[in-house]
Amino acid sequence: MPTRFFGRYEVTFMRAVRRYGLLPTLRTRLRDVVLQLRWLYFTRVWGMDLHPYTLISTKAKLDRTYPRGIHIGEGTAVNFGAVILTHDLVREEYRDTRVGRNCMIGAHCILMPGVTIGDHSIVGAGAVVTKDVPPNSLVVGNPARVIRINVQTKDFGRMLDPGTAVAEAPQ
Repeated sequence: MPTRFFGRYEVTFMRAVRRYGLLPTLRTRLRDVVLQLRWLYFTRVWGMDLHPYTLISTKAKLDRTYPRGIHIGEGTAVNFGAVILTHDLVREEYRDTRVGRNCMIGAHCILMPGVTIGDHSIVGAGAVVTKDVPPNSLVVGNPARVIRINVQTKDFGRMLDPGTAVAEAPQ
C-alpha cells in the first residue's frame, strides 16, 4: 500500500523484507497505517486542517475544544508531547493556531492559541510559544525567543542551513 511518507522505503514489500528483515518491515508499515488512520480521524471526524503530508506523533496533543482552529501545513513534523492549543478558557477565546510548511515542532513544546508559526521554522524542545514566529527562524525557551534567523529547512523541518545567530540585546 503506497503512502505519502515512503521515500525511504523500497518499492515492494518483499525487497524491504530482504533488505531489513520481516519484523522491522512489518513494524514500519503498520506504523504508517496507524498514522494515516489517525490523520483521517483528525481531519474527517474533528475537522482539523492537516495537510496529508504531515507527521504528527501519536503522543502529540491537538486541542479538540476548537478543532477547526488547527491548521498544519505540508511537510511539517509535530513531535511527541507537543501541545497545540486553540482555546483559552480563562479569557473565553477560540482562536486559530497555524503552523506553516516544512516546520518542526519540538518535543514537549506548547503552542498557545492564536499563534502563527512561519514556513521553514523550528520550535525547539520545551518551548512555550506565546507570539507569532517569523518564517525561517529557530525559537527556543519559555517564552519562546528567536535565536536564529534565515534558517533553511527541508521536509519535516530537517535543517539544511543553520542561518545566523541573533545578537542578544545588552542589559
